[in-house]
Amino acid sequence: MKKRIIIAILVVGAIIAGGAIFARNAYFLPILMYHSVDINDKITNIFISPGSFERQMKFLHKNNYNVISLSEAADYIKNRRRPPYRTVAITFDDGYYNNYEYAYPVLKRYGIKATLFVIVDKIGQPGWVGWKELEEMSDSGIITIGSHTKTHPWLTGLSIEGIKNEFDASKRILEEKLGKNIDLLCYPMGEYDRRSEDIANRSGYICAVGTNPGRSSSVRDIYAMGRIKISDSSDNLFIFWFETTGYYKYFKWGMRR
Repeated sequence: MKKRIIIAILVVGAIIAGGAIFARNAYFLPILMYHSVDINDKITNIFISPGSFERQMKFLHKNNYNVISLSEAADYIKNRRRPPYRTVAITFDDGYYNNYEYAYPVLKRYGIKATLFVIVDKIGQPGWVGWKELEEMSDSGIITIGSHTKTHPWLTGLSIEGIKNEFDASKRILEEKLGKNIDLLCYPMGEYDRRSEDIANRSGYICAVGTNPGRSSSVRDIYAMGRIKISDSSDNLFIFWFETTGYYKYFKWGMRR
């Protein structure tokens, strides 16, 4: 009988230890990727409604999520440190005016940080955020402005000089206009290659984000940081919760450590 008890204890211990190892290895810091927050949210599945965005931010606030900046997320990833439970980072791509009109007031209300990646050549055009709004958000302490390049091209189709010009021009213009150091980069359409990563590093960016990095990418590469696309399916708060657990990316991508 004692032998059976000892064996049972060892088996249970092994299961618990195995579960702990899996939980540690399967965890990926969730970086949420938003685009347009618009009343016409059914245009594409990457547009969400202001009401849906409000519910999601209220969910994070109510459940005491630790919402960190993208640079803090990069630091955790680079140094192989596990962030506190319920930690997420939030990003917006492109620089739509509705990010200022609908998302920014909600973020301020709940004190939630986010990074807004803007396409420099779109700034001030109809439907896009202007310099006045960018300055206000940048000075708020809530929004960090990042580069989404100057013209939003397919980087993999450009020469090395073309990629460098996109990264450098965007960084220079944003810094001159906003008076802030711009060191966060978002690859257009989420497309990049090793050249893009190397040039981003040399151009003074501390990290760069794409979309789905692919199974061959390492979760430790801070110049190829994967994100979770928040789409209309995230209107369901159960799905949104799963996307923010830290395990969604493992089951979707199975990225290597």
